[in-house]
Amino acid sequence: MTISLKVKFFLAALLTVLFTISYAFTVLRGQNTMAALLRENLPRSQAILHSAMELKHAVVLYDDLIFRYIATSDAQLLEDIPQAKEKAKYHIENLKKLSPGKVVVELLEDLLKESDAYFADAQKLISSGPNASIPSEKESILKMIEWARSVPRQQTRLVLLSSGGRARLAKLYSLCDRICDLSKQDIQNLQVQSTETSRSSRSIILWSGAIITAASLLLTIMLALSVLTPLHRLLGGIKKVIDGDLSFEIPPTGNDEVGKLTQSFNHMTRQLKEKEDRLVKETITDALTGAYNFRYFQEVLKAETERARRYKRPLSVLMLDIDHFKNYNDTHGHEMGNVLLKHLTQTIRENIRPSDVLARYGGEEFVVLLPDSDDVQGKLVAERLRETIFSADFPGQETQPEGTITVSMGGTSSSVLLSSARDLVLKADKSLYKAKQDGRNRVEWSATGK
Repeated sequence: MTISLKVKFFLAALLTVLFTISYAFTVLRGQNTMAALLRENLPRSQAILHSAMELKHAVVLYDDLIFRYIATSDAQLLEDIPQAKEKAKYHIENLKKLSPGKVVVELLEDLLKESDAYFADAQKLISSGPNASIPSEKESILKMIEWARSVPRQQTRLVLLSSGGRARLAKLYSLCDRICDLSKQDIQNLQVQSTETSRSSRSIILWSGAIITAASLLLTIMLALSVLTPLHRLLGGIKKVIDGDLSFEIPPTGNDEVGKLTQSFNHMTRQLKEKEDRLVKETITDALTGAYNFRYFQEVLKAETERARRYKRPLSVLMLDIDHFKNYNDTHGHEMGNVLLKHLTQTIRENIRPSDVLARYGGEEFVVLLPDSDDVQGKLVAERLRETIFSADFPGQETQPEGTITVSMGGTSSSVLLSSARDLVLKADKSLYKAKQDGRNRVEWSATGK
């Protein structure tokens, strides 16, 4: 199937666009993968870290409020303590929602147990604190003594509760720190994973870009070769035509625009060759008879004479004239005379070799050049032609004095002593004149050396 240049360029542009889209898709895919990784995990890890830190701050605040209350008996602090506790519980619940990891879940379970125990101990501290107030001076001595006896026991209990609360608080801090550390480790892992994904995406993008560039370059080279190669051949053909070689044709490589251009070029060269051949034929042939004209005969005679002299080969020249041709024209008219000349030319051509050269010398005279023919061979050809013409059937021949068409012939052959082609023609012409003088319808031959 032949693809036109338009389709080739369209396909090339389409493939380039597809390559570009594929490359862009690869880039976007890598970016989206990294973005999805960060979007799905980073906010959660950051939220876990934030909640763990806020929980630690809430517990610190809660513990600080309790001991400030114990130390100052400030009733306002009793309103702030529950708020700090609720804030701590809120962050614990938030951590439970955000933490999918098994380790974090286990830490949260411990954190929940410790926080419940801590809050219970803290509540006991609050209950055992400033509620047992010092008796006033108006109260009885017995109450004062009872209060004094209870103070050491309360202090001992507060110390125990405080010591246990400190231990639980330390454990809560430790659990919060471990959750923070895990969250920080998750964030670092995400950063490492993001870096690896980015590096992998970069590698994929670079390889994809290299492959797409190579494919585009290969496509461009193939397209250029499919266009430039036949154009180069076409340019070579044009140069050959300019140099005169009209027989050169370029084999078509397809039916696209360049192929059609090549076909048009071949058609043009064939037409030019036909016109050139026709022009050359008209230049070297006689328009009436189709035989070569005398000018072309002179060129061939000169070349053959030189060849015969160089290679010492024989060469014969035969001249013939139609007997009583004026009588034929006067009787039948010039049109019939032209018909006779054509018939005679055809008869002569059929009885000589393809290598022999037949030319119209002028009027009713013809000349035949016989390469590689000596005296004997040349005279045999001449006699055979005379007899063939004498026995041939020509229109209007019955009006001639002999009752048929006859010719007189004169011929000669070359020798190494001849100086030019002109000598051959003069000797053949003299022989023809002698044949006419001696009665016509005969052959006179001037042998070599005479």
